[in-house]
Amino acid sequence: MIQKLINRLLKKRHFWRNVGFNELSELYASEFLRSLAMSVVGIFVPIYLYSLGYSLASIFLMQIIFTVFRPLFSFFAAKSIARIGPKHTMAIGTFAQIVYLLILVSIEQTNVSILLLGAVSSFAYAMYGLALEVDFSKVKHTEHGGKELSFITICERIGSSLGPLVGGLVASFINPKATIIIALLIMAGSLIPIFMSAEPIKAKQHITLKGFPWRRHKRDYLSGFFFGVENVVSVMVWPLFVALAVFSTNTYASVGLLVSLSTVSALMAFYLIGNLIDDKKGGLLLKFGAISNAIVHCIRPFVTAPLQALTIGVINEPMTASYRMPYIKGYYDASDSVPGYRIVYIVVFDIVRMIGLFVFWTIAYILARLITDDILVLQILFIFCAIASLGVLFQRFPALRH
Repeated sequence: MIQKLINRLLKKRHFWRNVGFNELSELYASEFLRSLAMSVVGIFVPIYLYSLGYSLASIFLMQIIFTVFRPLFSFFAAKSIARIGPKHTMAIGTFAQIVYLLILVSIEQTNVSILLLGAVSSFAYAMYGLALEVDFSKVKHTEHGGKELSFITICERIGSSLGPLVGGLVASFINPKATIIIALLIMAGSLIPIFMSAEPIKAKQHITLKGFPWRRHKRDYLSGFFFGVENVVSVMVWPLFVALAVFSTNTYASVGLLVSLSTVSALMAFYLIGNLIDDKKGGLLLKFGAISNAIVHCIRPFVTAPLQALTIGVINEPMTASYRMPYIKGYYDASDSVPGYRIVYIVVFDIVRMIGLFVFWTIAYILARLITDDILVLQILFIFCAIASLGVLFQRFPALRH
């Protein structure tokens, strides 16, 4: 009786504390394991492929293939989510990521086309990523979405901070392929938490575009074009640049340590930002973070020493979170505002984001073919990332208008 009374009193204020392991907490656990698995190897993929002799242009071409196939796979993911639910779709995406890692670990022996690697990666990320977004947007609580978003971000970033450190040490002192084996095992384990409860949405739904309020969300999608581009800098461009321009020895370990330290330094900021979002400060945070991030991107090309790289990483992590977390909160609330069209809103946003990435990687590919200095190519790309960071400001999410 007492416990019921406490739960009743706290439910409205702290829904996220009472959902139990059946809802948000299983996403926290699964996202931690998955991010740990992918970060063990994720940031090292371009470095690994480059070390195998693949040119910068080839690596960028793989990313172009990723974006070209993504709209098709996003549509397939939407149908899967509507038909069998996000949890089962996440499972398919996880198995696809395992296949992707298996191809990656054997690419030197099998000579599998790097373009196939890009296509499989695109399918895996479409299935898992979109399903996770639909799942989280369904079970989150609107009033305390900032706190809930901060917790899932912290879980993801803790995994992301441990992964590069473990992966970098293993790759440097054992073998780069060993990191992929570790990632495979952890990835398989990430499936366990998500199936400890039922699907959060009704299965066997039908997806329709008729009646969707396109005009109301046009600014959402315009900002999404730039949002995807800005995000790739920390995942691909920055680690590859640091590996080529800063660290000449023990590259994997050095890059892994750099990314891990940068992420750990911002963990407390994630929680504080989540609280500020719930206190209606999200719009101000987004403007500050986007503009600050653009400035940091303009400084990146001039980094030449390890301490400079670490400083940029430590500064950039909280700045990135200060615009990304409010943005994602506004994005999720916008998906809530179209009952019956949640999946449509999320998938269309993803497709627009891929169009932005297609433009970015096409420019990168052309630059890599025209310029022989690979470091110079990456330095130029940072300028495009700065422009993309400012482009995020096109958003007009109602949840951030305070």
